[in-house]
Amino acid sequence: MKFIYVMADSMRRDHVSPYGSPAWGAVQTPNLERFAETAAVFEDYYIGSFPTVPNRRDTLLGHGDKGLPFNRWKPLDPDEVTLPKRLAAAGVPSMWIGDTQNNVTGGLNLQRDYTGWHLNRGQEGDPCWLSDEPLEFPVPPELIRYPAEWWHRVLINRAHRRTETDWFAPGTYSLALRWLEENRKRESFFLWLDTFDPHEPWDPPRHYLDLYDSGYDGRVFEAPTYGQRRELGITDRELQHIRARYAGEVTMVDHWFGRLLDKLEELGLDDDTAVLFCADHGTNFDGPGDLGMLQKANVVGADGSCMAAGKWPGEPRRWYPISPNVARPPLLLHLPGMHTGRRVKGIVQPWDVHATILEHFGAERHERLLGDSILPLARGEGGSGRAAAVLGQAETAQVMDGRWLYATWRGQRPACLYDLAADPSCERDLIGSEPAVAAELHGRAIAFVRSQGLPDEYAAGYQV
Repeated sequence: MKFIYVMADSMRRDHVSPYGSPAWGAVQTPNLERFAETAAVFEDYYIGSFPTVPNRRDTLLGHGDKGLPFNRWKPLDPDEVTLPKRLAAAGVPSMWIGDTQNNVTGGLNLQRDYTGWHLNRGQEGDPCWLSDEPLEFPVPPELIRYPAEWWHRVLINRAHRRTETDWFAPGTYSLALRWLEENRKRESFFLWLDTFDPHEPWDPPRHYLDLYDSGYDGRVFEAPTYGQRRELGITDRELQHIRARYAGEVTMVDHWFGRLLDKLEELGLDDDTAVLFCADHGTNFDGPGDLGMLQKANVVGADGSCMAAGKWPGEPRRWYPISPNVARPPLLLHLPGMHTGRRVKGIVQPWDVHATILEHFGAERHERLLGDSILPLARGEGGSGRAAAVLGQAETAQVMDGRWLYATWRGQRPACLYDLAADPSCERDLIGSEPAVAAELHGRAIAFVRSQGLPDEYAAGYQV
């Protein structure tokens, strides 16, 4: 029994061709399209804890944080029992290969319990190299989401690039291909392959960018500040190029995912290996459903920005729901013996992925597990998934059931309600005109909070 879990950070579902295309044009993902031909394409996959590290903790632990309904951005505590540790107890070796450095560096030890792990270093501000590369800003520093020191490290870490495998995702996939060659004879293994791409900075090799915007000569935003795009002063033409840079990264990831599929076939592993492709969340490009946002923030300061030069927004702050395009990433799952693809309805979340991997290897469930295996859904054996997805952070809980988006905060602002069927761009807040719907969805949020043993006093802190 073998299982490969592939994570592509910040991958929007509408950039994966089995899910359609963004409003501004098709994105080339032929290998994910090929993969979908023999995979279950989950149409209702939602995030849980947000963003990057909290999401991975969901899948690693199968439950929320201590004293909170959602996982925080924090290291693993010594007493937290992880997925690879549970697999080891079932006799399954595990390997983590990735370049999402914020899972590992700075004391964030999410790799802790794997049998083996390897970090392809250098993403974002990873201080893995020292050189005299000059610090240059392509746009004003306040329009870059990293502080100057981090941006300088980005420039240093990529200065050595010569061939495509010097880029992060290609290099990380290459390591995984080598690992598969060396471990193909194992009876069982679990491989977690984690790429930060297509997360910013968006700097793909030129031939990927040229697929989408080859003649641009304006300002280049590789890692733009989060926030309200128009308030940031980014023009429509600049936004078009930003979208093109992201699309180039998506196509790059797709190409190397295709190399993984080819390697599985070459090694004869394709018939007995489960492969799951997913993302931790999407991102925004000021399109339909993006709430006017560029990037994934759900709070901005008075100037409409968040993380300008790495700074948290000042007061007064404006809070937004987690946008539909951030909250609904792709999830595709191929199981051994699947020869045709299927579309799968039914709401699932990362805690269910944890349960799925345990069941695949015959490992026992545990008492804190919030999820249920999605294997029956993937096989077409029945099941309906969750009644609604509950997602969020320490300060907010959000409920989405396929039609409605309801969000409630712990004092930051009043609750809101949107009908995504009639208003997919979330322009009309119906909290005042649909009190029964709001009350039902608020109840689902509170039930989720209480299901983790949190007291009524905590649950009462969410505004109705």
